[in-house]
Amino acid sequence: MIAVQVSLDEAPPDYVFWAGDSQVELQPGSQRPCGLDFLNGGISGSTAASYADHLARLTFKVPPRLAALTIGTNDILVKNNPQLDKPTAQFEAGAEAIIKRLQTLSPRVVVTALPPVGRELGKLVDAGAVAVYSQRLRNLCGRLGCVFTDPFAALRDGDTGYAKPGALRDGLHLAAFRPALKAVEPALCGP
Repeated sequence: MIAVQVSLDEAPPDYVFWAGDSQVELQPGSQRPCGLDFLNGGISGSTAASYADHLARLTFKVPPRLAALTIGTNDILVKNNPQLDKPTAQFEAGAEAIIKRLQTLSPRVVVTALPPVGRELGKLVDAGAVAVYSQRLRNLCGRLGCVFTDPFAALRDGDTGYAKPGALRDGLHLAAFRPALKAVEPALCGP
């Protein structure tokens, strides 16, 4: 988290802040979405609840012009029983807290679907929860006024929540991160 705060302390006047877990943290920093500097707010291992706590402790000397969120992969670990009511409600409450905080900072907040997971991790990550949690995020955006997008649709093997062969590097993280940011840009940069 210290790396994120250091970046925020030295943020330029116009930038995009992308909040989330390792799916964000691994994004190369040299990208310029919407022609703006990219500030990586990813924190590996974060669930929606833990990221909401992290975000609440971060200070923004300069607010971002645009904000994005990718969260949920760590919430759908099998050990968390992600399809039960309590974990699902905890995920949604954490995601709502993140979105509301981002909305206090930026006039435009974009929330992504969850990325797919590898079949080789099927005993560790509940692929069936990818669509369920993504739909919860879509519903939150409908209620809270954020923009929902699915930059990972082309990487999914149908509606399974699993990734197509070659889409992931280790069964959990994208094989290529730049295309994911490019796929978010229409929603992020749009009107």
